[in-house]
Amino acid sequence: VEITLQDINDNPPVFPTDMLDLTVEENIGDGSKIMQLTAMDADEGANALVTYTIISGADDSFRIDPESGDLIATRRLDRERRSKYSLLVRADDGLQSSDMRINITVSDVNDHTPKFSRPVYSFDIPEDTIPGSLVAAVLATDDDSGVNGEITYIVNEDDEDGIFFLNPITGVFNLTRVLDYEVQQYYILTVRAEDGGGQFTTIRVYFNILDVNDNPPIFSLNSYSTSLMENLPVGSTVLVFNVTDADDGINSQLAYSIASGDSLGQFTVDKNGVLKVLKALDRESQSFYNLVVQVHDLPQIPASRFTSTAQVSIILLDINDNPPTFLSPKLTYIPENTPIDTVVFKAQASDPDSGPNSYIEYTLLNPLGNKFSIGTIDGEVRLTGDLDREEVSNYTLTVVATDKGQPSLSSSTEVIVMVLDINDNNPIFAQALYKVEVNENTLTGTDIIQVFAADGDEGTNGQVRYGIVNGNTNQEFRIDSVTGAITVAKPLDREKTPTYHLTVQAADRGSTPRTDTSTVSIVLLDINDFVPVFELSPYSVNVPENLQTLPRTILQVVARDDDQGSNSKLSYVLFGGNEDNAFTLSASGELGVTQSLDRETKEQTKSWFQGAKLQVPDAISLENWDRGKPGLRIISRRINIILGPEDMLMELNNFALLRHYLYNSSLSDLFELNIGPSILILLMGFMFNWDLLFLSSTLSVKL
Repeated sequence: VEITLQDINDNPPVFPTDMLDLTVEENIGDGSKIMQLTAMDADEGANALVTYTIISGADDSFRIDPESGDLIATRRLDRERRSKYSLLVRADDGLQSSDMRINITVSDVNDHTPKFSRPVYSFDIPEDTIPGSLVAAVLATDDDSGVNGEITYIVNEDDEDGIFFLNPITGVFNLTRVLDYEVQQYYILTVRAEDGGGQFTTIRVYFNILDVNDNPPIFSLNSYSTSLMENLPVGSTVLVFNVTDADDGINSQLAYSIASGDSLGQFTVDKNGVLKVLKALDRESQSFYNLVVQVHDLPQIPASRFTSTAQVSIILLDINDNPPTFLSPKLTYIPENTPIDTVVFKAQASDPDSGPNSYIEYTLLNPLGNKFSIGTIDGEVRLTGDLDREEVSNYTLTVVATDKGQPSLSSSTEVIVMVLDINDNNPIFAQALYKVEVNENTLTGTDIIQVFAADGDEGTNGQVRYGIVNGNTNQEFRIDSVTGAITVAKPLDREKTPTYHLTVQAADRGSTPRTDTSTVSIVLLDINDFVPVFELSPYSVNVPENLQTLPRTILQVVARDDDQGSNSKLSYVLFGGNEDNAFTLSASGELGVTQSLDRETKEQTKSWFQGAKLQVPDAISLENWDRGKPGLRIISRRINIILGPEDMLMELNNFALLRHYLYNSSLSDLFELNIGPSILILLMGFMFNWDLLFLSSTLSVKL
């Protein structure tokens, strides 16, 4: 029996392995067959028909033929884009299926050249970088792998000096030598990056050498000199400095200053190196400047600055901007006897200008009376006329000093010339003769007259001192040497010396005194200071008794009084002893008998008669003492007589008798007797104010 078993689809397709690893070169083109996949299905017939599909991982880069199982690249593979794929492939017989994992590795081919990270490399390197330092690095990449991706760096022959060393593996540049920006500011190298497959690329590498501040500014000259007019306007240019700095950029930017020599700040230097006038100049204040101008660069901090200096000598040229200034004093002295052509003083002026601007000429403005002249060049003022201080004691001269600038400037000063006195004038008395009358009882110390002498000189030469050089033998007078007042020095007595003729001298106090004299005539006026004195006292006269012819003059009494004038005119009166009124006494002193006398009755008669004169202490007036003769007014001093106790009664009696007589006699109507206070008690005695001075005498009449 032939039994034919009909197949049923009870077996799945089976891949030879569950996982397959493949390596595929990159650059396989689109449609290229990679491999054919085969799955075995134990079934037969239609149940053994297998269909292939890619379940996942194709990434549009692969496809599989569903019938043949061919694995085909759908686009060019690029390892650098994707180097690995993991495909899940399924074999399906319509009912059952099985899967297989295919891991595809895309193997590299040298299809890439190295690529630098930048299209151009540019590096800034400070010029003071130390040799051996890493200064730059280039980087190239190659998408290939393995040897094809290994890059080697090479510098072409551009770096002939070998300034830089390029590490072929790392691409790092090291500096091999000292750089100098001032020698070469940049370097350009061609660098090649080559992979192991021989592919390469080149690039430009720029090394920019950065300036560092390693060069000082340099003046074109070590020193400068110039001259300026002192009136150069503020802001004017004096000098322009040419300064160079080999550095670059900010390191070559410069700042200027004046380090010294300009204490007043009269100059400035701007940022362009232009020296200018900052303040007004004055050659007379400072004619020369020695400036130290400093320049420094301006590197950024913390870099240090470089500084240079230059000396600048500036001479100021003069303009005539200062008038002469007088230095000489404004007061001078000259003796009045100075000879003509003597230099009185020397005018001296200075002009702070220079050259002709400082040359000075002198003149006198309006010379006074042709007394003075001045030297044009030397300024010596000379006397040209005689001086007399007593006429003109001082002169004011106006001296003009003019410089020789163009235009000229001038100034003036007033000089006072004081004429010094010399002792050339005698003192001169105001009067050649002075006359004065004084009472002889003038008290000691009383000024009686003052003389005056004037001296035209001045100072000690004009100071006058007075003295009595003659006529003052007994020193009755003295004179005040300064005021010229003549004073009574001792009691005077007209009866001894009635007149004085004093020779008074006035002498100045010059070194050689000059003198003048004057006469002072002093006449002493009499005062009633003498008591009458009877020439013969007592008197004795014999008179016959029983005279028939009566009255008869029997005696002429005579008294003497040394006073003068009315003070010496005497009147006589009987004072006592004539109780019977037998006698009369005339005012002229004639004693007469008026009655017949009887010897047997009175053998001897004593009579008091008195010569009296009136002394008036308080301006008492005597009118017509001599009856009809001109009256006399006498002003005299009061005489004080101090009486002792023993004399008191007698004197009081006499005083009482006198007063009784005056008031009760026929003389009482001739004058007024004004007696002051009668008695002043003083100690044990009495003081009387006597109003009459009298002298009594005793007359004895024998019959």
